[in-house]
Amino acid sequence: MAHGELDRISGLPDDVLLDILGWLAVAGDVKTVAKTSILSRRWRSLPWSSQITKVFIDVGDFSPDSGGWIPVRPQQRPAFWDQHEATEGFTDVLALFLAATPRPSRRRVIEKLRLKFILTKRDLVRRIGALVGAAADAGAVKNVELEIVTETTLFSYNEARTKLEYGKRFKHLLKDCPGAFRSRLTKLTLQNLLFHNPAVVNDLVRRCDALEFLSVNYCGFLAKGVWHRDQDTALELLIDAPLSRLKTLVCFKCHVNGVRVVQAPALVTLCCRWMYRDSPPVSLGCAPSLKTMFLRHRVSEDEDAAWKLSELLVNGGQIESLIFAFDNGKIWLQPERPDELQAVLGSLKQLRLDNISPDCDLSWTLFILQAAPLLETIDIHIFDHICHHKWRKQSNGNTNMACQPSSPNFRHNNLKRLSVHRTFDVLKDLPFARLVMELAVNLENVTLGVKFFTCQDCGAAELKGQDLTTSRLRYTEKDHVLEKLKQTKHGISSRAFIDVHTFT
Repeated sequence: MAHGELDRISGLPDDVLLDILGWLAVAGDVKTVAKTSILSRRWRSLPWSSQITKVFIDVGDFSPDSGGWIPVRPQQRPAFWDQHEATEGFTDVLALFLAATPRPSRRRVIEKLRLKFILTKRDLVRRIGALVGAAADAGAVKNVELEIVTETTLFSYNEARTKLEYGKRFKHLLKDCPGAFRSRLTKLTLQNLLFHNPAVVNDLVRRCDALEFLSVNYCGFLAKGVWHRDQDTALELLIDAPLSRLKTLVCFKCHVNGVRVVQAPALVTLCCRWMYRDSPPVSLGCAPSLKTMFLRHRVSEDEDAAWKLSELLVNGGQIESLIFAFDNGKIWLQPERPDELQAVLGSLKQLRLDNISPDCDLSWTLFILQAAPLLETIDIHIFDHICHHKWRKQSNGNTNMACQPSSPNFRHNNLKRLSVHRTFDVLKDLPFARLVMELAVNLENVTLGVKFFTCQDCGAAELKGQDLTTSRLRYTEKDHVLEKLKQTKHGISSRAFIDVHTFT
């Protein structure tokens, strides 16, 4: 900010200046807040530290060469020199902000302190932990959220050794600064950590009294003396914390042999993207508050659908929302009879299916509808990344499997909404919509939506295929659409409204 601009802004009333500082702090620009409050006598006199109650500090803002938050390996400098320099700047601003003294008449409490920093040299990280711990112990911070990233996300052949070293650094932080984790930490996100001791994560959950959100990404466990990662060397991620407040657990592409929840009474949401095919991704014990489960997996071309909901969701009969993602479009769920599933789907209200193959017969989803009497919404998203080299190939295996109601008299009374989103050939879902309309007697709305491209490669691929361009439903075809809708509803008494979102 130029000196002249700063002087002009400084002439504004106190409440306006405080609003400016508050917005900067919430947006993560605490670096500017601190610099402004030091350099300007006018701004320094403001009670800014007592007014700003939500703070986000990102180490990426202190590294001019990072291009964002992602730490990069520097060129022509000692390894990770830039990360060390950025961490020092980050820590200086954190110390300045936490040490700022408000007016005597005001008590300063930060409602939320959110920090994103690098797991770098022990002395640098220890200083961050000490500052957070001191603020937490003094009651100056109510909630602490930490996102701890590693110096690099690009690993060579010795990936396991590197991640084990990062795991040691994290354990050092826990040992050096227990106050940073003990009573005020509510959210923790970790990446690229390997541990020899599989109890590390469970001990963390037990010791962090306020922890409500834990996300572990590309982490895991290796037995001592093992330096390679495969299914045979993976160990189980276990959560056995009967007194914990943990509400959300995310395990994303970790080197673990499944997530086993023994006791987590407050757990509401469980998200798991698992890597290995021969072990169940989740095992539920005492988790009475669990309402939402997100499961994501990629099966190889030679695999058949192997996973049964009746086995995956044992002790999960209280779950109300299920999200399944099929990374390469291939379905890894095996249809089952309604009587086999009613115990685990009896409370289900919301179902979302992501990355379904474009060639898949959507009627296979009916086995879930039949077993979930309280189901209210079904939301289906078709895998339409045409930039993917296998997109145009007809998938084999289970994409054409179909399912019909087990009884010709089956009717569903609670389903209210059905939506299917795809990029091309939207009207091909009308027969499936009609089938659901016949079965769901109280269905209110059916939405068939044209998805927009989310990546540049897909946009470029469309330009190369005239058939793709013409298969995108457009507003100019509304008369054709209306005729198709009329045909779809002909002969059935459903009062459901069909809404087709065209591509404009």
